[in-house]
Amino acid sequence: MSIDNGTSQLSFPLRAEILQGRTLIVRDLDVVGVGSLRRQQIQQLQAQNNFILQTHESLIASSVHGIYQAELLNTLQWLRPLRTESGPPLKIDDLLKDSFADIFPHTHTALGFMASRVRDLYLQDMQWSSWLLQDHWRYFVGYLRQKFPEKKDLFELAHWEWVRAWIEVQPFDVGALEPGVVSLNPSLQVVPLTIEQPVLGRDKGLYALVYCDQKATVTERALDVFEAHILDLLQEDRKYSRQQVVQRAQLSEEIGTQLSAQEWEKRYLSLRNDAIILSEKP
Repeated sequence: MSIDNGTSQLSFPLRAEILQGRTLIVRDLDVVGVGSLRRQQIQQLQAQNNFILQTHESLIASSVHGIYQAELLNTLQWLRPLRTESGPPLKIDDLLKDSFADIFPHTHTALGFMASRVRDLYLQDMQWSSWLLQDHWRYFVGYLRQKFPEKKDLFELAHWEWVRAWIEVQPFDVGALEPGVVSLNPSLQVVPLTIEQPVLGRDKGLYALVYCDQKATVTERALDVFEAHILDLLQEDRKYSRQQVVQRAQLSEEIGTQLSAQEWEKRYLSLRNDAIILSEKP
């Protein structure tokens, strides 16, 4: 949304190309403490644009105000805005209502005429206790499951949308990879779909969602039973090398159909290529 000549208010998630050479206004409610895709999008824009950070401290829940201040300082270090200023008066309920359709677009459509009612009941029952607008919706999937226990397709759709939105803003600390050791991408979320979701273009099955820093994107992919088993192994409280993962998977008696070492290796490489598992390349 254009504010004046050369100045634009950024809205998230970003949906349109941003013109270069502008001054971009961002709100603390959208950017303080974020990482992953949202931070990378902002940092890519920094090369050709300047930023103004607007703060709304009167809207920050008192229970998290100290954490907010610490996260604000950390954010200023990488955002490097031209200036920080107090933003215009805003109504938190209106902001949260707007954010609902941004986080759950397909769920909003699936709810139809009930969408506004369900959204408003959630806001009525859940006390505002954060500084990021998105965080307020972290219990919505469970809330939806309670309200519509027979609508598995609905809350599985909402779960998918929430997981993706969550991954897009969380600050994941990959750190330095330990030589020779395979690890899971810290952003990895495994989402089961027990019902086909045409709106997502997804069949029933088990799916991995991760943030890939090198590609600056959230990757979604189906997992077969063998890939899921490799991920289970890597969740154990021990360290594996690439060779050990393949050997341990091949020796497993938990899967009826067995693969050759070469086939297990293909599964391993496929997971690594999609940044679902991380390791130093040989």
